Amino acid sequence: MNYAHYDDECVDLAIDLINEFGTDTRAAAGRGGDPLPDLAAFLSEHDMVPPGPRPGDQRAAQRLADRLHAVFQVDHAAEAVAVINDVLAEFRALPQISNHDDEDWHMHYYPAGAAPLDRLAVTAAMALGGVLVTAGTQRLGHCHAPDCRDVYVDTSRNNRRRFCSDGCANLTHVAAFRARQRSEQT
Repeated sequence: MNYAHYDDECVDLAIDLINEFGTDTRAAAGRGGDPLPDLAAFLSEHDMVPPGPRPGDQRAAQRLADRLHAVFQVDHAAEAVAVINDVLAEFRALPQISNHDDEDWHMHYYPAGAAPLDRLAVTAAMALGGVLVTAGTQRLGHCHAPDCRDVYVDTSRNNRRRFCSDGCANLTHVAAFRARQRSEQT
């Protein structure tokens, strides 16, 4: 799949938001009782410039991650589209063209001066919407590793990706190999 450079970053933002802040993904990784990640650091890592988060935005980011996680769990594209459209409406998406910071012209999906959570929500929802429009729900996946619930967007040519990372794939394949070896020895 080919996305524009800006869109790649937005898709990564959406995936990272769900995997780092989502209730289900955090619980599966054994981080359910841990404090939420630092939202200011998360925004900075994803080049979302100030203003920084407001009080309450950490928990709001978790609720947003859980809502967007639903896009990966539905049976029909129409259900995923409804989730995305609801987020876009709630956070007042307003597409605009920008060329700030010596970058080429690109799309922003929120008005200048939007609150950090609004920027995060609209950017992540637009990114997932772009994937749905160009590739459908079959490119949205959950990791098949037994102890992982992270999500991913499958950008492989043959749509055969099954794991969120090489680490999860390797652990799963090694475990299966060892199980086969044990069963052959008995």
